[in-house]
Amino acid sequence: MNKLGVLLIRGSGDSGFKRQEKFIERLNKRLKKKHINPETILYAIVDWYAPLQEQQNKLMDRLFNAANIKVKSRLIRKLLLSNISDLITYGGKPERRGGEAYKETHKLVHKSIMELKNHLPVGAPMIILASSMGTEIINDYIHDRQKAEANDPFAGSPFERFETLVGLFTFGNNIPIFAASFDIDTLMPIQFPMPELADHLKSIAVWENYYDKNDPLGYPIKFINHLYENANVTDIQLGVGNPLSSWNILSHFGFWTSDKVEKRICSFISEVMQVLPQA
Repeated sequence: MNKLGVLLIRGSGDSGFKRQEKFIERLNKRLKKKHINPETILYAIVDWYAPLQEQQNKLMDRLFNAANIKVKSRLIRKLLLSNISDLITYGGKPERRGGEAYKETHKLVHKSIMELKNHLPVGAPMIILASSMGTEIINDYIHDRQKAEANDPFAGSPFERFETLVGLFTFGNNIPIFAASFDIDTLMPIQFPMPELADHLKSIAVWENYYDKNDPLGYPIKFINHLYENANVTDIQLGVGNPLSSWNILSHFGFWTSDKVEKRICSFISEVMQVLPQA
């Protein structure tokens, strides 16, 4: 029987979940060594970028192929169109011009949350693993649930309202990239843990934000302002990547393959399972 839900949300770029799927495979091997049955853990990976990528592919086909115009640096152009444009298209707020992308993205987040909820017992804890732009998306999504008034279509249960969220792990955090467009002194962190979280889970609840000093796309967030400074979040500097990527911008993509990240998540899942009621 499933006891714990783990939601994974990756960053922008080409479609696919290879890094996340491999991460889950390696994580389950570690859990088995700790005598934890992986079948008690339910995973869901948010496919938030598919609608955006469909538009990007259509645009690239028109610009690079149909127009029959020769351009240089196609790989760099594709990188910009498939990564940077995600940040611009998403926009960060639904009331802004082009806010439909924000709303459609959040519908996909909710779909994955419901995939977990519908196959977990009432009161089951949730862990979130988010990387890169996924950190901004899940941050916005949780914010919207926490400030929503009655009749929020995405907040029909304690699980959907993140009242059972026990662990939040963010990698290569993009929040500061979006934060500069707001009044940074009044920017509010999400409430974590929620007051409704059961005491036996609240005692072990953590929000850990991992960043690599060589990664210009990921940031510490504890000192964005005094509100974040007093929030229950810990910034952790962690070197990730291989010899070719660990010292440059490519380190941004190394968290899902990090042995240290795997060990930490495995250790935390073990903590959570130990405090859950035994069947």
